[in-house]
Amino acid sequence: MIYTVTLSPALDYLVWLDHFETGELNRTKRTAFRAGGKGINVSVVLTRLGYQSICLGFTAGFVGNELIRMLDEEGIRHDFIQAADGCTRINVKIKSDTESEINADGPRISEQELEKLKNQAAGLQKGDVLILSGNPPKSMPPDIYSLLIDAVTDENVRIVVDTSGKNLLSALEKRPYLIKPNKAELEEVIGSKMDSTDRIAAGARKLQQMGAENVLVSLGPDGALIAADDGHVYVCAVPEGNLIDSTGAGDSMVAGFMAKDAAHAGRDECLRFAVACGCASAYSYELLEPEEANRLYEKTPDAVSLY
Repeated sequence: MIYTVTLSPALDYLVWLDHFETGELNRTKRTAFRAGGKGINVSVVLTRLGYQSICLGFTAGFVGNELIRMLDEEGIRHDFIQAADGCTRINVKIKSDTESEINADGPRISEQELEKLKNQAAGLQKGDVLILSGNPPKSMPPDIYSLLIDAVTDENVRIVVDTSGKNLLSALEKRPYLIKPNKAELEEVIGSKMDSTDRIAAGARKLQQMGAENVLVSLGPDGALIAADDGHVYVCAVPEGNLIDSTGAGDSMVAGFMAKDAAHAGRDECLRFAVACGCASAYSYELLEPEEANRLYEKTPDAVSLY
């Protein structure tokens, strides 16, 4: 079973405008509510691709209840811990000339509630996958991902980490199966500019040396690159399309990669499908739809081995 962890889920309110101007009345041309949070996005995409997963994390208050209702409506499994102090976030995502976000604070999580999450991690078994996504809220221990990985008692559980900065560095020490930094996050961790494919490849390999088995780097309109556990570095370009909403595109890449991984595909095909899934979300008002993902998969160039 695949388990996704979203430490601070949200109900995302997405608004699209032709132009956004501060201090003025702005009228939307389209709006939508979406169950949000990086781990939840991964679970949504996996479910739409036909793979079961279970969402873990914390919800609270009436917003948390609505988020759970939305997941139930789509048939997405979950085992959230109900926090007693506070309310699940409502975030505003503004899609106009540029993309802007207003993210709120979530509930405060007690030591007892955090211990429940550790106990859930401890129950994972051989063959399970644990996907840790997003940056932990300030109210949680800074090394929360390391603590959750340490709580996993079966060494055959595969760990996937999609975070940044110190959280990513601390997770590397635990030898995760897959990490997915974007270009900016890779630059932050490595400490130098990634201004060429060769430098990105070298940076990804350095993170491999630091502990990760596979390093998937999302490059936005330039596609993605992976330093893979088969010894190769592959790069894949994006299929043609128009960017509509980048929210969840990186999470869709993680879901797409793990879907092909579950089907025992080669690393080049895992990368190619990951790129197609990311584009299927980025080129749409919605998170990935299977038909669009498969259509774009056919149009996605083959991944090329650099080394």
